[in-house]
This record gives sequence, structure tokens and C-alpha cells, in this order.
Amino acid sequence: MPELKQNLELLEELDAFLRCGYQPGEILELLASELGCRYRQRLQRGQAWSAVWELEPEMALILRTAELNGRLRDFIALALEYYKNKISFQKALRQKAAYPVLTLVFTLLLLLGFIFFLLPMFNGLTAELGGRQSPRFWQWLIIGLVVAPGCAVRPLSGLLLERTGLKRLQNTLQQLNLLLLTDRAGIPLANFLAEYLPANPQPELARIYFYLNKGLPVGEALARAEVFSRAELKLLTVGGGANYSRGLEYLQNACRQNYQRKIDGILFWLEPGLLLFAGGVIALISWSFFRPLFSLSGLEF
Repeated sequence: MPELKQNLELLEELDAFLRCGYQPGEILELLASELGCRYRQRLQRGQAWSAVWELEPEMALILRTAELNGRLRDFIALALEYYKNKISFQKALRQKAAYPVLTLVFTLLLLLGFIFFLLPMFNGLTAELGGRQSPRFWQWLIIGLVVAPGCAVRPLSGLLLERTGLKRLQNTLQQLNLLLLTDRAGIPLANFLAEYLPANPQPELARIYFYLNKGLPVGEALARAEVFSRAELKLLTVGGGANYSRGLEYLQNACRQNYQRKIDGILFWLEPGLLLFAGGVIALISWSFFRPLFSLSGLEF
């Protein structure tokens, strides 16, 4: 996320200078952003932006193509929109996940505070009063409740992504972003994939490139590669066409909305589940805390 913000800051700075009429060679001394200052010396020595700027592989290829065609201004406008949308999307997801994460962190802190501070102190006080201390078993049980969920986070999250379809949606979003970026940049998809795939092998994109290499149009290659469903391909017009760009944009927005709806559905059940978990932890702590007191009055529980 910090790198995204730095790239966005540099893009906004470059966009402002270019809109004000400065030429690419004139703006080097004016750069004030962190990345701009970091790249300035190398750029002044004659290195190209594509050789200096640390971007994602797909954006780096688009930048190199834009430089070769003298379309740096177009790349900056395209990349600016791309990074703004990406940051906005990630911010929305983080806001949705903030409450469950805070609830879980609060519960874990409560458990750790009880185990390492309150329970030893209360056991000592109970021993001084002649009561029986809380068995070590309960302390280790509570520690297990803390450690077990932490160890199972990765497999559980992977299973959750698979069962809810979020993993497939993530892959579809990445593919749509790639198709949309190359289309807007005016780069033939076959040429782009020929350079992109050797360093970033992906089975779905490799199938698309296989059919494109046979001379099939983009839409038909997407249909043969079975990357999208039939309903989605109708929006892209099989065989290409005037609606291809607008169809990609519509599918991207629809996919993002579907992704957020699935996140909302998970959080709908996750939030009360975490509250029940926190309530159960508090009940266990209370029972462990007050159980030794009953031995002082002769009661057994």
C-alpha cells in the first residue's frame, strides 16, 4: 500500500506538470515527491522511465510501449486512473474488515492479559486465603484457544476463499484489469502476452495466448480459452467488436461489486460469530476467575 501511494503521488505530480505545458525533459528538476527525487539522478543520466520506475510487470510493459510510441502523457493518465481505482477498492475492503479485526484483536488481548497478569495474581491471593488454586489445565486450555486459531488462519482463509468463490473472482479481476489496461494502451494483446508470460506464467493467460497465436480474434480466443462465462462473453462480443472496451469496463465494475457483495455476506455471519466467540471467552475467563472462590465457601463446581 505505501508503494501504491508513492506511485500515485508521482503520477499526480507528472500529470500536473504535463497539463501545465512542461515537456518531459523539463520536469526532472521540478519533481518533489519521494519517488521523483529517488529517480531524478538516473533520469538525468539519460535512462528511460521504464528502466527506472519500479512498477508491476504489466504496468512496466505498458510504460515501455508508451515511451517507444511517444505516448508518455497517455500512460500517465491511464496509470493515474488505474492506481486511484486500485487504492479506492482496497480502502473499501479494509473498511469492511475493520470491525471484525478489531473484535478479534480485542478478544486476544483480553485472553493474554488474563493469562499472564490476572490469573497468576488471583491464584496467589487464593492460596493465601487457604483456597485451592485454579488448575494449570485451564490456563493451557485458554492459551490453546489463542494459538490454535492463529495457526489455522492460512488454511482456513484459503478454504474460505475457495468455497465462497472469492479466489475465482480475484483471478477474474486480475485478468480483466490486464485486458482493460492493454486495450486502453493500444497494445495488441498477443504482443503483450508474448513478453508478459515468460516472467509471469499464468495458465489462463497462456491459453489465451495460444489461441491468439493461431490468428484468432481476441473475443474468440477468450471464448476458446474458457476464461469467462458465456454471459460475460456476450458483453465482450465474441470475435471482438466496438463493444469490447465498454464490455471490459462493465465486467470489471460488475466483478468488483460481486466481490464486495460476497465480502459483505461473509462479514454478515463473521461479525456475530466473533461476538459469540468473544462472549464465550469472557464467560470462560469469568468462570476460571471465580471458581477458586467457591472452594473457600465449601461449594464445588
